[in-house]
Amino acid sequence: MWVLHITVLLLLLPPSLTTVSEGFKSETCKAGACMADFDTSTEGRLQPIGLFKDVTEEVDFSEIQVVEGKVPDWLSGSMYKVGVGAFNVGSRRVNNVIDALSKVYRWSFKPGKAPSFSTKFLKTGIYNRSIDDGELVPHKVVGDILPPVSTFEKVKMALWDSARDNNNITPWKLKGRDGITVTGESPLLFDVEKVNLDFLEKYKFFNKGSFVKEFMSASHYARHPTTGDSYNYVYMTGLDKGLLTGVEPGYEMIRVTQDESGKAVGEVVGFIKSSMSDIRIIHSLGVTENYVILPRLSLRADLNSTFHVCSNIVFDDKAPTYMHVMSIKDGSYKTFEFPSFISVHIVNSFERTNEKGETEVVLDYPTLTTMEGFNHERCYYEILNIEYMLSDQFSYRKDFKPLTDVTIRRFVMNMATGKGEVLDHPKLWKPQILHVDFPFVNDNFRGKPFCIVYFHTIQWDNRNAMGILKLDLCKQTSANWDDFNLFPVEPVFVPRPGAVEEDDGVLMSPVYDARTETSELYIWNAKDMKVIARLSSPVLVPWTNHGMWLPEE
Repeated sequence: MWVLHITVLLLLLPPSLTTVSEGFKSETCKAGACMADFDTSTEGRLQPIGLFKDVTEEVDFSEIQVVEGKVPDWLSGSMYKVGVGAFNVGSRRVNNVIDALSKVYRWSFKPGKAPSFSTKFLKTGIYNRSIDDGELVPHKVVGDILPPVSTFEKVKMALWDSARDNNNITPWKLKGRDGITVTGESPLLFDVEKVNLDFLEKYKFFNKGSFVKEFMSASHYARHPTTGDSYNYVYMTGLDKGLLTGVEPGYEMIRVTQDESGKAVGEVVGFIKSSMSDIRIIHSLGVTENYVILPRLSLRADLNSTFHVCSNIVFDDKAPTYMHVMSIKDGSYKTFEFPSFISVHIVNSFERTNEKGETEVVLDYPTLTTMEGFNHERCYYEILNIEYMLSDQFSYRKDFKPLTDVTIRRFVMNMATGKGEVLDHPKLWKPQILHVDFPFVNDNFRGKPFCIVYFHTIQWDNRNAMGILKLDLCKQTSANWDDFNLFPVEPVFVPRPGAVEEDDGVLMSPVYDARTETSELYIWNAKDMKVIARLSSPVLVPWTNHGMWLPEE
C-alpha cells in the first residue's frame, strides 16, 4: 500500500520539481538488531489519568529528594516545562490539553546543594479573569468549553477576548530578556521571572496599529547556531488588504536580537506573500547558518469561526507542502514544492555541500506516513481532547487512525538547482504502529549537521503506553526506555559541559506513575537510556507540552 501511495504521488508531481524516495537503507542493523522494542503487553495496563488532572497548588520553592541513584555532579542549571495547570474553574471546564490553564514548572540543580522544584500558573488574562470570577471565562478553544458557550457569551468574547492569551506550549530564552518567555501560537508573549516564575510582562515585538491584524506565530522559536538570535514569523495583514496600510497578507519573518544597550529588539528579515485563503498552521520553523526555513505543510487555517479554533483547521490533501528557504542576509527566498504532508515539530535543519559543490538545506520532520482513512471533518488537534486520550474503546481509530503511523522524513532542498527531494528514514522501532513526536536534539547541534534525536512515543492502541525513543539517523540505530504503567512526557536533553560526543549528557522528564498516581523526575544516561536517578515531587505534575534547559550562568 505504501509503495502504491508513493507511486501515485510521483505520478502527480512535476518531475523537475520534487522526487520522493524510500530513502535510507540500514547497513548496521540486521535481523532486528539495534531496534528499539517497546513493551506491548496489555494485561494490567492503566490509563495515565493523572496527566489530565487539575493541580491548582503552586510551589514557590521546595527541595526535592533523590529517591534512587545519583544526580551527576556536573549538572548545574534549570529545566523548565510548560503545560497543564487546570481544566476546571467553577462549574465550567475545557477538555483539550492545549486549552488547559497554563502552568510553568522548574527543576533546578546546583552542585553540592539539594535540587529544588517550583511551579506557578501563568498569569494570563484568561487565568486572572477566571480566578476573579470563580468561573472559567469563555474564550477561544481548540477543544470544547463545557457547558457550551451561549450566543450572548460569544458576543462578549468577540469584544473582550479577540486575542487568545492562554500560552501553554513552550518556554524559551530570548537574548535581551531577563526572564523565561512562554509562547503559544500567537505573536503575544509572556515573560516570567526565571527563579520564582512570577509574572513579568505581556508584550508583542510588533504593533502596527489597529488596522493591521496579526494572526499567528510559531509556538517554537528557532535559534541561530552562531549568533544565538531567535527567529519566528508573524502572519499579518492590513484590514484594508494593504491599500492604505501597505501591509499585504503574508508571513513576515522576524529575528529577535539585541540592541547596543542589550535590550531585545525585533527585526524584519523578509516577507513571504500568502493570501488569506491559504494560511497554513506552522508550529515550528528551522534556521541554519545562512537561512531561515518556513515550512508550510498541508494543515490549512480557514477563518470559519471566531470562537472555535479547531473549526478553522483542516487537512487539505490538495494543498502541496511548500518549503520557503529565505536568506538571512537579504530576505530573498526560494520555494520548494512537495506532496501534501502533516507534521508540526521540526527535528532539526542544517546546511551541507553535495558532491557537486552545491549548497543543500536539509530539514528532518516526523510526519504522518499516510493520510489514508483520516476523517476530514475532524480537526487534527482534537486528538488531544481528554475523551480521545483516555478512551478505553480507542475511539480515536474512527477519526485519527493515521496518527498511529509516523515516518521520519528528510527534506533536501538544493539551493543551486531549486529542486528538492524527500527521503524516508527507516522505522527503527517496534511496534511500528507508534506515535513518534516531540523531538529533542542536543542544543549545541541545532542548526548544524547532527545525528541523534530523542522522541516521546505513545501507543494509543495500548492505553496510551508512553516511552522515549533515541534515534541515530546517521548510523541508523535506535534505543528506547519504557516501563510498565510509567508515563514520561517530552524528554529534555542536557549536554555535559565540555562534551564532544553528541549524546554525552543526560535526558530528563517528569514521569507519572499510574499505580501510585504520583510523579517523579527521571534522569537517564543519554548514551544507553538507563535510569541514573529518580527524584521526588512535592505535587503531581500533569501533562507538559515542551521544555528547555538553561545552564547556570
